[in-house]
Amino acid sequence: MKKFCFSVFVLFALGMGAAASEPLNLRVVWSEDPQHAAVVVWDSDELMADASLLYGTTSRKIGPLGLLKRKYANEAAQSESGLYPDREAKKPKKSADDWVSPGASAPLYYHQVKLENLEPSTVYFLAVKTENGIGREFHFKTAPEDGEAFKLIYGGDSRTHIDVARRMNEWIADLVVEDDSIIGLLHGGDYADTPRRELWIDWLDAYSRTTTKDGKLLPIIPIIGNHDVIGESPIFRQAYGYPGGTNDYYTCRLTPSIGILCLNTEISAEGNQRVFLQEELESLKEDEVKWQLAAFHKPAFPAIKKPSSAKVSWVPLFEEFDIDLVLESDGHCIKRTVPIRGDEESDDGIVYLGEGGYGAPQREPKADRWYLQGDNAFASKGDHVMMLEFDGSTIRYEAILDTGEVVDKASFQARR
Repeated sequence: MKKFCFSVFVLFALGMGAAASEPLNLRVVWSEDPQHAAVVVWDSDELMADASLLYGTTSRKIGPLGLLKRKYANEAAQSESGLYPDREAKKPKKSADDWVSPGASAPLYYHQVKLENLEPSTVYFLAVKTENGIGREFHFKTAPEDGEAFKLIYGGDSRTHIDVARRMNEWIADLVVEDDSIIGLLHGGDYADTPRRELWIDWLDAYSRTTTKDGKLLPIIPIIGNHDVIGESPIFRQAYGYPGGTNDYYTCRLTPSIGILCLNTEISAEGNQRVFLQEELESLKEDEVKWQLAAFHKPAFPAIKKPSSAKVSWVPLFEEFDIDLVLESDGHCIKRTVPIRGDEESDDGIVYLGEGGYGAPQREPKADRWYLQGDNAFASKGDHVMMLEFDGSTIRYEAILDTGEVVDKASFQARR
């Protein structure tokens, strides 16, 4: 009996030790070419310098119980790993006089693996291999073949109310289970209040709740926001595999027919970024890309704040090249503008959607602004995401509260 108890204790202790170095918050990041490439990132309490990623188009599990195992076809080494930086906590504006700093955050390490030469619309199974063995199996599907109908979730501003973000991500996981056509989530920026490691630990854990019980991962297309760059922190790049390199802007060619210009409102809208934007718009035009969208954090036509520099620097190019739709965040509300061209409502104008309700405290939009008035616009508030359904020559949009209520919807026809 004593030997049995001792054995159980040893096994329990070993299990606890292994758990401390298990991969956490495993996620798939899409940037330039989601049909053929992805970055897989996971976190850990201790550095896993020798860990690698096993993957292939066939599950490791054999049979209905998965008791037998097969080998994965591929193994990829890490491209980068390291310790997330930390920042000193600042005293909140409305805190008590006896507020005490929480001190240093717990350590957390990131691990990045680049996957290339993938096939479109294909399920890939993957698992992290460490010195302790092969971890839990996950799977994701690459971006669809050209012409396939699908849905993309858009959400922004998940900061501040982490309990709301957790709840919404669990709800999103349920949506993914119910609707297999949902392929990923485009995040409009501001993942946490600051780049403090403790807050990002909370956010990355919250997003892991979009993973379904059977291990299906929801790829994220990340955009940078103002709360992500405080103190020139690299944490956004480390958490998401450097989308856009060190400029934090890029074009996501979701399929040959769909291009999303993921821009950075936290640096100059002029100079190199404007040159990039013009060149990318010319490339999309030359390639006859049917759907051309732009997405960035600070709005050009805001529902609450002042216009960002995007209005002067980018909107003229959007109108010159007739892009189809613009997605924005930062304001913490729900917004759909009238179609805008030449700073006035126009039947052939561009609609600006978004403003972020993924956990940030919601604000009352200024509905008296000219571009938020009439039957062709909508302004409200509430914890929400937006669903974009791409179906041939139509995009169907819905703003959905976390209760499941659809509070706004519209459809957009392709210009090309």
